[in-house]
Amino acid sequence: MKYIWDDKEGIFELVFSERKDALTYTPQAEDDGMSFSYTICISLGEQWIQIYTDVIPLEKIPKEKRSEVFLDLLRANRKYAEVCFDYDENRGMIGTSQEMMVQGLNFDAFKEEFLAVPWAVKRFWIEIAKNYKIS
Repeated sequence: MKYIWDDKEGIFELVFSERKDALTYTPQAEDDGMSFSYTICISLGEQWIQIYTDVIPLEKIPKEKRSEVFLDLLRANRKYAEVCFDYDENRGMIGTSQEMMVQGLNFDAFKEEFLAVPWAVKRFWIEIAKNYKIS
């Protein structure tokens, strides 16, 4: 995978492209308005590795729909074992993240935690955002 190392922040950044529907992303279909890109960050600490990305700014969710969207995010956290939606209050951003202890680091565990992040992004767009007509 292609990545960028951000020395100032101490994180790896990987750009992913996805669709806001159930179809698989292809570069040829970028102009249909359903494709978007986002950055997955990997932060390496002394004890923890954190993998995270932004999903949607809170301001893009209409105020009258927020409580129901929040409940659906919590339902997704419970329904899917590897989904964890969160909120960055300083930036007003709903995101998704996974953490793992450095002590337990191995390729299979890292792969599972890493792939849960883009999977959660896809779940948000095809299940939650679709229900509330959020684009």
